[in-house]
Amino acid sequence: MLFITLVGCSKDEEDVMSITSSKNVELTSKGTSQINCSDSKATYSSEDEYVATVSDKGLITAKRVGETYIEVNGQKSIKVTVNPLITSFTEPQFLFGATKDEVISKVGSNYSKSTSTGIAYTPSSGKVKGYAYLLKDGKVSAVGMVISTLYMESLTDFLLERYMPATFSEESYTALFVNAISLEKTTMLIGEQLYSVSLMNVVYMPYDNNTSKSRTIEQKKDYINQTNELLETVLK
Repeated sequence: MLFITLVGCSKDEEDVMSITSSKNVELTSKGTSQINCSDSKATYSSEDEYVATVSDKGLITAKRVGETYIEVNGQKSIKVTVNPLITSFTEPQFLFGATKDEVISKVGSNYSKSTSTGIAYTPSSGKVKGYAYLLKDGKVSAVGMVISTLYMESLTDFLLERYMPATFSEESYTALFVNAISLEKTTMLIGEQLYSVSLMNVVYMPYDNNTSKSRTIEQKKDYINQTNELLETVLK
């Protein structure tokens, strides 16, 4: 029993305790942390590589904001928390499928505009000029926010800390992000678009990964249409 304990990260709780580095790691995006384990042949894997990855040598690399666990020799051993560097933007609530009354109940009755196609909020402070919840058939189909182009660089960094870049269109000045490593796991599309010299917007919409390629193209078209609706709802 003494020999087994000294070998290090193996298959029981005592062996896991031979990890001498922290078992609660906090990083920011792209930060790294080395796992120190007495078992030179230990195997490592990340439960969610969208948040953080780990090399075969035990080097943890933070990817995006969130939490995951690193498994050592198949055992959940290290909790990794990736914290944001940029917190100056507050995203809207992702109330996809909610009715207007449900939005008002959760977001507040202090909206600046309400129409059959959306409801807008204008915050009194902060870097976001406005939020909008776009309605289709009476339910929220997309949500978004409008920001000054003065904050373009920090806004892009904000999104990259949280989402996976997918495509960029120079024609429409639009960058698309997803909330997973692969389309199979994606549940939301995030678009950042330059609307004018002074304004840009970010629109979030649900993504159905079980649809055909033609439907995926339609979803991208929906995004463009809904960005225009977003600006109309917030600015007019």
